[in-house]
Amino acid sequence: MRGADFEVRFASGERTRCVIRPGALASLEDLAAEAGLSGKGALIADERLLTTRHGPALLRYAETRLGRPIARPVGEDRKCLAEAEAMCEALADRGLGRDGFVVAVGGGILTDLAGFAAAIYFRGVPWISVPTTLLAQVDAGLGGKTGANLRAGKNLLGAFHQPRAVVCDPDALATLPTRELWSGLAEVVKCALLSPQEDAGGIPLLERCERSLEDAAAGDPGLLGALVTACLRVKGRIVADDEREGAARAFLNLGHTVGHALEAATGYRRFTHGEAVALGLRGALRLSHSRKLLDTPTLQRALDLVVRLKIDVDRRISPEERVAAVAALSHDKKARAGKIRFVLLAGLGAPRVEEATVEECARAVEASVS
Repeated sequence: MRGADFEVRFASGERTRCVIRPGALASLEDLAAEAGLSGKGALIADERLLTTRHGPALLRYAETRLGRPIARPVGEDRKCLAEAEAMCEALADRGLGRDGFVVAVGGGILTDLAGFAAAIYFRGVPWISVPTTLLAQVDAGLGGKTGANLRAGKNLLGAFHQPRAVVCDPDALATLPTRELWSGLAEVVKCALLSPQEDAGGIPLLERCERSLEDAAAGDPGLLGALVTACLRVKGRIVADDEREGAARAFLNLGHTVGHALEAATGYRRFTHGEAVALGLRGALRLSHSRKLLDTPTLQRALDLVVRLKIDVDRRISPEERVAAVAALSHDKKARAGKIRFVLLAGLGAPRVEEATVEECARAVEASVS
């Protein structure tokens, strides 16, 4: 893969450069300079990443230009305000000023938290998002959503803070476990269902997934890079016009309503985020069909792809967890005035947002895990 380099221009005037390039992790110094970031900076990284084969390049960049990396432990249980505060304290200890910047390197939890820290430190300093998992490269990296969880629900704290650049290195995906690749592919499939005709190479993204989902899960870097590029172009076109989720950006939550509820109901310990989204897609598709938005052949085509997403844990949930999942839906950040809002499909590439009853939500949860 030769790579891709394009810019997303938001209606607000903000701009984010998207760089998808093998070896990009070794070019962060140049990319930061090209983004106009020349002041005092700090690199916040998942501490595990610094022990991989990419660690030396990150350490060289950080120690040459930014000082010792701020290495943080990462986990869903640490995606909280206290962790964002700890990152801000570390930035203050470094003497980072208003003219400083942050480079966030890691998976979606790390980039969400570090981006949030950048958003609230000095009321906002520039940052670069460097997602290193497939899930983060196709989902969390672009769009400026940053934040943390509360006990009441996922991502209830946050701010919109656009990164100057999103840097995706397909080579970084070579170190991912197979389970993490499948987790990321759930977001790729979600993107394909939302916009099956969008792909820079001329082949619909949905068709690409139908042809090569298992090859991508095997870690083919060229294929993964092409899928990341296609997804970022799809997402870029959506978020450019709806930066703060007033309308079409909500479509990107396809599968996430039930997915987030399943994560919460199982204590964020059983499913990866991508696995939860894969299950949530089943519920959303079934609900779309029951509302006669999707005809049976289209439902079957979509489900045939979704069920290929490999989930290596027991997806069954207890009756108590079912009740907890339905209850969690009312706390979802997409709820409005007590109404539970679902992203449904009125055809492939034709998403819409509709309100759902508690009974429909219960059926969607059941369809997701059955």
